[in-house]
Amino acid sequence: MLDAYTMILIALSAAFIGILIAVVVFMGYLRKILSIASYMGPNATIFAIGSKYTRSEELGHLLEMTSVNEVLGEIKGEGYEIDDPNNDVDIERSMLKMMQDVIAMLPEGSRQFAEVYMLKFDAQLVKRILRAKQAGVPKNKIYESLYDGTHITKLIVNHMVEATSIEDAITALDATPFRSVIDVWNESNDLAKVDIALDKLVLNALMDAKSTIDEDSREAIEKMVSVLIDVYNLRVLVRGKAMGLDVSKELVDGGYELDSWKLKSMADGRSIEEMLGNVDGTAYSFLRDLKDPFEIELALDRFLMEKASEIGMVYSVSSGPTVMFLIAKEYEARNLKSVIRGFVEGLPKERISKVLVGVAS
Repeated sequence: MLDAYTMILIALSAAFIGILIAVVVFMGYLRKILSIASYMGPNATIFAIGSKYTRSEELGHLLEMTSVNEVLGEIKGEGYEIDDPNNDVDIERSMLKMMQDVIAMLPEGSRQFAEVYMLKFDAQLVKRILRAKQAGVPKNKIYESLYDGTHITKLIVNHMVEATSIEDAITALDATPFRSVIDVWNESNDLAKVDIALDKLVLNALMDAKSTIDEDSREAIEKMVSVLIDVYNLRVLVRGKAMGLDVSKELVDGGYELDSWKLKSMADGRSIEEMLGNVDGTAYSFLRDLKDPFEIELALDRFLMEKASEIGMVYSVSSGPTVMFLIAKEYEARNLKSVIRGFVEGLPKERISKVLVGVAS
């Protein structure tokens, strides 16, 4: 039989263990509460700014307007300052400013992820310069189409634009996160492969950046990155089949529903139709009825926009609104470019509406 001292010792140990468990549980809840609190201000700002022109109703309202000046006056209230309706770059500058203002407010992990996401727009600068040089666009016209990048500084832009060859322009990337594409160009002399290499580089950077986010806020970003990988892989496969190229080495693992064996089966397909026969039973089965590459890519854009909106709502107290904002803002800018260009060129509004990416209001 236990003596009194031993019984007291056991009781104290049990009490200590109970207190320790309570503290651990409390700290877990406290961590979650602090994580939610850190997103309250940024998420409120994100929902206040919104992405008005990714909503079908608001896009329809723009198309009902009678002139491009009326459209410009309308979107100015949403932060888009457009000096020249013939130049898309004003829209991009406004979009990037709104993104950067929001990113500065985010908690540290999500801010680091969002800053990596902005590599995408630096990559677009590189693509734009290289394509323009290949097409023989005058230097002054190239400069007019550019915005200020994060890693693609004015010095690098000047080097690339003033370069006497594409090879010389690409060497300017040596001191940037895109230095690896120099080897891609040297091995292939193919700008299409450089484009893919830039996209893969951004995706790989996003996958690495997931580890910077605290566990309570990571799920939304992990899901969105997985969807981005799927969409990237589908785009690469569709473009490859359309051009008769083997792109199997350009695919990226880690997708939402398309794992490596399914991607291999798709890559082995002899046509776009045969390739898309492999998406049955996945979230991408809606692609089965499409054959035109442009229509397929537009359908993927709409899927991505809907998925971003869904994740933003489901994870509304953590990082969901961040990924929703980054993706939706890009599509909003693209929609506005299409609407303004359509008005300037006098295109039928039905034709403009077919290329817009919107979700139900």
